[in-house]
Amino acid sequence: MRLHIDRMQGAVTLLVLLVSALAAFAVHDYGEVASALVFVLGITIAGALSGLVAALIAAVVAFAIYNFYLTEPALTFRIAGGGDLAPLVAFNLCALVSGVLAGRLKDHAEDARSTNLQLNGLLALSHELQSALRLADIVGTLGRGARTILGAEVALFRIDGDRAVSLDARPESADWTDFALRTDRGPKALRVEKALIGRRLGGGAGAMVMVAVPLGAPRLKPAVVDALGNMVALAIERAALSDEITERRAAARAEELKSALLASVSHDFRTPLTAISASASSLLAYGAQLDPDTSAKLLRGIVEEGDRLNRYTANLLEMSRIEAGGSPQPLQILSATEMVAAAIQRVRPRAGDRQFALIGTDPEPLVAANAALFELVLINILDNAVGHSDDGTRIQASLSREMGACRIDIADAGHGIPEAALHRVFDRFYREGRTEGSGLGLAIARGFVEALGGTIEARVPGLDGRGSCITIRLPLVEGALT
Repeated sequence: MRLHIDRMQGAVTLLVLLVSALAAFAVHDYGEVASALVFVLGITIAGALSGLVAALIAAVVAFAIYNFYLTEPALTFRIAGGGDLAPLVAFNLCALVSGVLAGRLKDHAEDARSTNLQLNGLLALSHELQSALRLADIVGTLGRGARTILGAEVALFRIDGDRAVSLDARPESADWTDFALRTDRGPKALRVEKALIGRRLGGGAGAMVMVAVPLGAPRLKPAVVDALGNMVALAIERAALSDEITERRAAARAEELKSALLASVSHDFRTPLTAISASASSLLAYGAQLDPDTSAKLLRGIVEEGDRLNRYTANLLEMSRIEAGGSPQPLQILSATEMVAAAIQRVRPRAGDRQFALIGTDPEPLVAANAALFELVLINILDNAVGHSDDGTRIQASLSREMGACRIDIADAGHGIPEAALHRVFDRFYREGRTEGSGLGLAIARGFVEALGGTIEARVPGLDGRGSCITIRLPLVEGALT
């Protein structure tokens, strides 16, 4: 403020000196009236540039110079009659009129400039609010944007009975919370008290109030706060609708999952149950007439189909746990080579004439995993290889170390996976040319591997330029087996 006054005084002084020089030139050539008009012009310019105070100062100084230097007798102040008072009255009237007009014009121009800046800031803030899809994002965007764009502190409050709860992380201010309650209970949506401006964003349960206070000049206009309140209310409504749409989509997805699960269970359980029922009925009805080999074959079929049902059940339970976000299973330090070898032995009885090969690495790679789930994952992948290959073909499991990870490749020389379906084989219930299985095995494998911080992928070809390969990478554990 002091600097502004000093500048104004300097400008007025310089202007008066310039006008005095012109008036002194005019008085010699054109007379006192011309010099007086020059002073009137200078006073008007001072008022137009600097306002009423500057115009009055210029009028007093101009009258003193005009009366002392330019009127007869020179170098003497004289106010003897109306002719001597006329210049003083004229100068001051000019100063008053030009100063008032200039001040109003300047105020209107400053007000228009301030309004324009705030409207531009409001537009920029509206663009940022459009990208906020959650209430927390709206609160953060509003706080940052209002501070940097509008030069104001803005906070949102949720009205909870007789309390106003701040949605921001900042400590609550008693002045702001009380003002938010008064705004919510007031007859109008907009409330102004000193520097605080409040805007109600709706009534009833879950009502919210926005409170704004300017950080400095220019003063935040109530109309701007009202417009900002409308934008925030729309953003909150849009966020609520977005949450509702998300919930409905999740419910629809859950319903689809349930339908797919029921369809898969009804189909996949029916086949082994039918086989078990037929074998058991044959043994009961014709057991005495059947030769030992036929009886043993029927019994093995019952055991295999029972084992198959057990795998389906284990897959469904594990998939349900993954979908529900269940807690991680306890981990152990395991030899990946031993786990792969054990899984091959479990799969071999139902693999027909397929040949298995295991290529290990020295030293044995150690991983941290749950033994039962790790074996289930490996069995699912090996079963997938068996289901996609013919009798007499080869299935190979190889282990290696790769950049701090244990890499497990399980490849077959079967029918392969179309390249367009490589990214889909890990989806729930997806089956590519399969006639049996729940379509959960590879989905469970992905959930297990990703939970341990590893990766899993499918690629083609597998062995001998045919088939496919599933590659698992799990973080290595350095240390001895315990």
